[in-house]
Amino acid sequence: MIRNRIFILLGPPGSGKGTLSSLCVQQFGWLQLSTGNLCRDNIAQGTILGQKIKDFIEQGLLVPDEVIAEMVADWLTSQKSLPQGVLFDGYPRTKIQAAILYELLQTKLQSFDLVLIKVAIDPALLIERIVNRVICSNKDCGRVYSLLASGESASKQPMICDNCGSALIRRVDDTAQSLEQRLRLYFQHEQDIIDFYVDKGLPVCTLNGAQAIQNVFEDFKKIALNHHGC
Repeated sequence: MIRNRIFILLGPPGSGKGTLSSLCVQQFGWLQLSTGNLCRDNIAQGTILGQKIKDFIEQGLLVPDEVIAEMVADWLTSQKSLPQGVLFDGYPRTKIQAAILYELLQTKLQSFDLVLIKVAIDPALLIERIVNRVICSNKDCGRVYSLLASGESASKQPMICDNCGSALIRRVDDTAQSLEQRLRLYFQHEQDIIDFYVDKGLPVCTLNGAQAIQNVFEDFKKIALNHHGC
């Protein structure tokens, strides 16, 4: 029997991690963790962590790794039941967060196995995808689309979300100029995370992110449904 798993999806912005996560949620009924949504929920609910996060944001500071990790730990341990798969898209973002998550799994979530999956993609293709990316303006939806003529993720109506009917917008930092710095920082942290988990004896499964997303999903399912991982 396959044990419950937490899938850490590694891959730069535009690699398709979010779409892959959505397909898993739709087909398998798994949970997708969004640290951004968790932050907003904690702030809206006025929790102690939410107040801490709000204070950092209002001061124009990055929320510390330890605070984000504590928030994720609270979310995981507060779930009355967890499905067979939980998807972490964009978390952990740093080696510190990776270490705290690993410790949590060793102490409080021992029924879960951790699976690392890297979505690999050529930087040139990545830039093309990102500069042609638009997202739903409704923060409760946030669905991602492509403006590329051949894009399989194009919306049915121009600049209108198929899911909720809201307008589609570009992210202000989705430009070729801003992308170079973002990618450099991302790959630096990604390698630190990979090195940490490999040192703990965990393998890294690799998916070809240049494929159509349905093909990526099929390759992912081979890993997810395999008793032995990669």
